Amino acid sequence: MKIEEVQSTTKTTRVSAHTHIKGLGLDPQTGVANPIGSGLVGQEQAREACGLIVDLIRSRKMAGRALLLAGAPGTGKTALALGVAQELGPKVPFCPMVGSEVFSSEVKKTEILMEHFRRAIGIRIRESKEVYEGEVTELTEEETE
Repeated sequence: MKIEEVQSTTKTTRVSAHTHIKGLGLDPQTGVANPIGSGLVGQEQAREACGLIVDLIRSRKMAGRALLLAGAPGTGKTALALGVAQELGPKVPFCPMVGSEVFSSEVKKTEILMEHFRRAIGIRIRESKEVYEGEVTELTEEETE
């Protein structure tokens, strides 16, 4: 008898701490941050700066394909990054990272970063291996030049 897990047919939605964020909460005409808007409260200067970055990306004047926000814990970096991704549209990937992932002793730092970059651009790499089973009956030498 074989027992298999039955997958649900309903689509599962991942709920995280920032699911309420729908954008940067900027006024469309002036680009000034509303005190409360699109799920964000406060951080008006940071939201306006992110709005400038969004404008640069939309006008194709920003070089590069990644944006790194740095700062102390709890300052709203993830919320601002999600707001930027929401402003740019559904085709823009949002891949949050945690510092403990990068500085893990189990996996190299570069491998973690490459995995996140691949996830952001939608590349999945699968290794394929061919396994031969059997018995070795004869070995012959071949000279190469």
